Amino acid sequence: MSEAPEKQSLPAGLVGAGAVLVALGGIFLWLLMLAGPWRLASGLLETADRVQHAEDKLSAGQLDKARADTAFAIAASERARAGLDGRSPLLDIAELIPVADDALGEIDHFVNATEFSSAAAFETVGVADDAIGGNLISPDPDDPDGGSIIDIAQIEDLAGRVHGVRIGLQKSAAELQQVEPQNLPSRIRPKLADAIEQAAEADVRLADAEAGFEVLPGILGADGPRTYLLGFQNNAEQRGTGGAILQFSTLEIDGGKVSLGDKKKGAAASVYEVEGEDRPQFDIPLPDDAWIIRQIPDAQRFGNANWSPDWPLSARVMLDYAKAADLDNPKIELPEFDGFMAVDPFTLQKMMPGVGPFETKAGNYITANRVVPFSLYLAYGKYPIPKFRRAVLRQVVDEFFARAVNPKRPTDLLEGAGSALAEKRIQIWMKEPAEQQFIKHMGWDGAIRPAKGSDFVYVVEQNVGGNKLDYFSTQSTDMSIEVDGADAHVSTVLGVHNGVFAPQPRWIMGDSGPTHRPMLSLYVPGDATLEGTPTIDGERIDDPVPAAWSGGGPPEESEAGKKVWSATLVVPPGEDASIGYDYNVPDVIRTVGERSVYRLVIQHQPKVNLESMTIRLTLPGGATVIRAPGWTREGDVLVWTKKLREDTEVEVSWRS
Repeated sequence: MSEAPEKQSLPAGLVGAGAVLVALGGIFLWLLMLAGPWRLASGLLETADRVQHAEDKLSAGQLDKARADTAFAIAASERARAGLDGRSPLLDIAELIPVADDALGEIDHFVNATEFSSAAAFETVGVADDAIGGNLISPDPDDPDGGSIIDIAQIEDLAGRVHGVRIGLQKSAAELQQVEPQNLPSRIRPKLADAIEQAAEADVRLADAEAGFEVLPGILGADGPRTYLLGFQNNAEQRGTGGAILQFSTLEIDGGKVSLGDKKKGAAASVYEVEGEDRPQFDIPLPDDAWIIRQIPDAQRFGNANWSPDWPLSARVMLDYAKAADLDNPKIELPEFDGFMAVDPFTLQKMMPGVGPFETKAGNYITANRVVPFSLYLAYGKYPIPKFRRAVLRQVVDEFFARAVNPKRPTDLLEGAGSALAEKRIQIWMKEPAEQQFIKHMGWDGAIRPAKGSDFVYVVEQNVGGNKLDYFSTQSTDMSIEVDGADAHVSTVLGVHNGVFAPQPRWIMGDSGPTHRPMLSLYVPGDATLEGTPTIDGERIDDPVPAAWSGGGPPEESEAGKKVWSATLVVPPGEDASIGYDYNVPDVIRTVGERSVYRLVIQHQPKVNLESMTIRLTLPGGATVIRAPGWTREGDVLVWTKKLREDTEVEVSWRS
């Protein structure tokens, strides 16, 4: 029950083809031990081997080598077909043996599956080559400042080819499903089941790819110009979605023609230019779930409204405040935005291998290792005067995105972007409902998840101390769970360590000095009930208003169907503080067949230092046949521990 290693992400079509072929390798080997015509044996086994090699090459961005391997795979599958069609005396002799005859009767399905899968793998490499290594993106000759043009017609062609890959894998799966498992030895039947399951998973991923191709032309301005807002989050000053947003850029796309930054006269370059130095607050209609913004006056403005961890809510509210600020400020002009994307310095770090290091106009050399510390605190020391620092950080953002729309190494850029999306370093909201539905389906929207039929936990930290100490602080969550019939009794302790040490320059810590003041909000299922008074280790204060307690207990709010309890801790430098909640979650243990199932949905907040989570689940008396992937067992207690890089789910099931 130890934790499984993370799987490397590969293109869906090739993964599906490779998984089918590799899983079938053992089946082929057994079948061919009964009768070994060379052309059939070598063709089947080489096909699986070649596609496995192609997967490795494609994941490493070696498109030419991957293409060669898949071409060899097709040739090998053709040799296998010739070996089968040509028959052999050895095959005829093997068919006289009943068990061999039964197994060899299925081999035609395997050869068919191999042909379909190897062809799908070859086409997948072609799609990847044209999408990544081809001329899909080219420099815009009319925009010498780094604009680019995306070929929408080519994207539509790629969509058709992805559909063809999917059809090929479906045909491969259909051949495998016609195999009678009882005709195969029992020890290799699981391999057939695995191959069919892998093909089904690949089909789901390819369906996602098809859906993405369907909405992509509209996103790229095929139906008219689009303007998107790019917000740059500072994780050293934690907010619900990841960090305070002080810088932004606009991304304009019209018919595939991409340009960064609105060059119109009066265009705003930072939050401060939109709001003005006095940063006025505005009274606008707020969604019911915007409880935290409603109670904090300073959050009622464009540059400080992303307190909710639900990015769709925060994005819409921020744009509403931006519109109010635009109407109030005659010096700036904001366009109508078709979407809002939040990114943080770790996005730049992950995508930098595709962009390459660069030097800003101010002479700052930016690399993958340097971009995070420079953005979060080094720039504050080098440029203590705010207006100069903002200009320099703006240069970093503009230069990076100008290069990102026409990257040197697209494969590395896409790999970094995929990792950033998975970790919520990039969060996306789109105004067009169909596009937003796709973003939601892919898990790129940064939303609070429904988690139906499951327990739920989400710890959200807000920096209410006016400092930059989240660069140094760490946060831990420890859960202890006891099963009581269909209910779960949960004890969750939220801990914070302030890792800064004094003395430090003011520009490292921020204006409020070395004492950290995090407001911690615990999101749990909406029907959970608090039991007793929370325990505090350290100092707690009733500030800001959403964290003010009454009657010895925390305020209770509701957001996205979840219940929320909040508290603000005071953590001196080098010290720890924590708050613990005991609560009951009713009817969370489900019965599936003869098994009891507990599932926990865990959401994470993107931070400088990853949140550490430890879960201890005490098994009920009489629990047997326990399934707990990723957990370790200590007597009657199962333990799961991990640093939270992505949202995840854990599950335990047992028989009573």
